[in-house]
Amino acid sequence: MLTCPMCKKALQGLPRHCPTCRTDLALLVDYADHLQTGLERAAEHTRAGQLGEAVWEYLQVLEVDPDNPTARRQVGQVVAAVRQFDRAAPGRVWLERLRRRERFRNWMATALRDGDSFRWLALVLMVLLILASGAGGFWAGYVVGQGHGVETTGE
Repeated sequence: MLTCPMCKKALQGLPRHCPTCRTDLALLVDYADHLQTGLERAAEHTRAGQLGEAVWEYLQVLEVDPDNPTARRQVGQVVAAVRQFDRAAPGRVWLERLRRRERFRNWMATALRDGDSFRWLALVLMVLLILASGAGGFWAGYVVGQGHGVETTGE
């Protein structure tokens, strides 16, 4: 239901002029009509099984009216389904894991083959940083702290 922008009265149907204040509502009526036409086309595409076309129609409606509840709900369902598919597809997870391993192996092979001293230095510093930040740092501090204990006198 439309509301007249001048007198703020609710309008029945899609009149071209406000019955109360006689304001020209042609632009507003065309806007609402275009939204309704887009929603109808999207529903037709959905019934015909053309989901891709339906989503595009709903997205066109959302470009004009971002708060349209029907279009938001339908596009939200599609997005949720795609997100669920991406999470649930074990083949995709397995393939991504293989790609990461291959990238690391290629990086290591390049570092070893080229003999680049900067890469070796970076690798050694990375390993030392990991050891120092984890349990290695804890044990190193423990060993150093053993030699610096506080002596008490028996007076």
